[in-house]
Amino acid sequence: MNVVIFQIKGREDDLARGVAPAKDEDAVRQAWRQVQAERNIQAADVTRVHCLWQPSRVDRVFLAGMFGRVERTHQFDRPEGDDWTAALAHAAEVMARTAEEAAQERAEETVTDDGDDGEWLPVLRTHDSQLQHYAALPVVAGRLYLGFARTTVTPAGRVGMLHLLRNTVEEMGEEEYLALAGEAMANLKRGLFVRTYTDEEKGTLLTLGRGDDDLCAGSAIVLDDFHQNAAGKVGEDSVVVGLLSPDHIVVAGASSGWAEEIEEWVRTSPDTSGDLVPCALRLDGSPDIEIIAERPAGRLPADATA
Repeated sequence: MNVVIFQIKGREDDLARGVAPAKDEDAVRQAWRQVQAERNIQAADVTRVHCLWQPSRVDRVFLAGMFGRVERTHQFDRPEGDDWTAALAHAAEVMARTAEEAAQERAEETVTDDGDDGEWLPVLRTHDSQLQHYAALPVVAGRLYLGFARTTVTPAGRVGMLHLLRNTVEEMGEEEYLALAGEAMANLKRGLFVRTYTDEEKGTLLTLGRGDDDLCAGSAIVLDDFHQNAAGKVGEDSVVVGLLSPDHIVVAGASSGWAEEIEEWVRTSPDTSGDLVPCALRLDGSPDIEIIAERPAGRLPADATA
């Protein structure tokens, strides 16, 4: 996956993001089309373009013609030729290492305040996060779990999370716990919205957002009506869900032209949140959820079904 970030008018807090397959020669052009479909942004407003993968020659021509001499940066060099094996492996290694470092930093900065600020939200995490301490419910047994956290966002955009711990749940009554879970689900659903992107050949791609920062948007997969709504919008019962990060989720039909690309996007996701290993899920309305792809992160293999 190539994540392309367009900075608007030099503002650090105004970043528009698009995604496209890393190998595509026109990945930046695709990302720009997605951004324009979602927001009324003019090319003249863009002051910097950052790509996960170095733009191709085709995209460099596009960037020069569309945005002129704006600042352009990238994280990983585009390999010469058609063999991406080594480049993708290197990128996965770098991102996994960065994720571990970020997780360690968050562990050292764990929120301990017991105040009443913030709101409860459902939080997704992979099995080898700090599950021995956190209260968690299985989404995919042995691999993907759901917990709850009271979240705050500072004016500077920094996110704080006070996670619900196992020993706290053990001291709560059933009604109190269910009330907290219900409150978290209601908070998640409030402000949740869906963007639809349609390609004539690939079909419909959905991206979900929430509020201004998309905080915990990926947790929408646990909502009771998620599959029904997603299936209705993409036009088939079996859907593929890409959890690119806890806050970034894409959905398409399992037989659509997007399905394989979503698997690639999760395998090359640059997310460094640490608590959730980016993964692709297949949902068909049954209780079983299947993990069909994960970003390589040096972790244990995923169980197939819940």
